[in-house]
Amino acid sequence: MKYDNMKDLRAELNQIDASLLLLFKDRFSLIHEASLIKKNTNEIRDYDRIEEVVKGIRSQSKELGLDQNSMEYLWRFLIELSIKYEIDHFDD
Repeated sequence: MKYDNMKDLRAELNQIDASLLLLFKDRFSLIHEASLIKKNTNEIRDYDRIEEVVKGIRSQSKELGLDQNSMEYLWRFLIELSIKYEIDHFDD
């Protein structure tokens, strides 16, 4: 066991969360750029691309020893959130 108290464990979780937020900032910046490249909102949801991404996430998850179903669920949520963001910001 790496930690013997919750304070230290939570401090590391907070650092990881801060790192994730920076990565999400970068990701959503790219999503915004995608909305500028696409000509209309019909191009936003790309079912083939979604399945390609999920397949890759499942493969990477397996290699890392992560639960593939949980990671697929998380990524599908992230993809839907990204699609919503792109639709909401399409004309920005």
